[in-house]
Formats: sequence, C-alpha cells, structure tokens
Amino acid sequence: MRKTIALLLSLMMIMMFALASCGGGSEDLSDSKYVGTWRAESVSFAGESGAIEGGVFKLTLNGDGTGTFVSTEDDGTEEVSNITWSLTSDGFKTKGDTKLTFKDDGEDITASFMGVDLRFIREE
Repeated sequence: MRKTIALLLSLMMIMMFALASCGGGSEDLSDSKYVGTWRAESVSFAGESGAIEGGVFKLTLNGDGTGTFVSTEDDGTEEVSNITWSLTSDGFKTKGDTKLTFKDDGEDITASFMGVDLRFIREE
C-alpha cells in the first residue's frame, strides 16, 4: 500500500509539472480564510487511504493571489512551483506551475488529480 501511494504521488507530481503555465496574481485575497500554509496530511486512491508523513506536499497561499506549491522527495530535495490562485464557489483553484482545484469541506481542503485525493490541513 505504501509503495502504491508513493508511486501515485510521484506520478501526480510529474503530471502537475507537465501542465505548467505562467501567470501572476491580480486579486486582493488578503481577507480569504485560505491565506496561509497548508500541508497534505492524507491521500486516498481506489478506496484505500493513508497518512502522508514528512510534509510531502505544502501549499502556501498569499493574500495577493500568488503562492507556492512545494513537494519534498524521500531524499529531502524540494521542488518549488510558483502558482496563482483564485476563489471558486466551493473553495479555490490554482494556476501556474501546479493546476489543481481545491474543495473546502468546512475544516480541511481536498484536491483530486487523476483519481488521487489529497487532504490538506492548515499549518499553524
């Protein structure tokens, strides 16, 4: 199970970077409840789920509509993607180096990509 999740996460990272594009934030989102840093806590795929340890994925959203998506490999190397983000009716979406749509479940946020669901929690 652990190897399957690691493989799926690696595939997801590759696909996200392959879909890269450029852009800049232009919206004032400083009052948004999403501003801050979020860490992927768990992943689920095909009915199986597991915890993500070591901060494999971190998302930082700035009030000016910009941010970063950081993925950390097992060897500790980091891949940093620059993003922009905007609100949607049920959460927000990111553009730029990492394109994902996040849904708000009232406590945490979730993103789905190619059948893999990532749950993010706010870092203090």
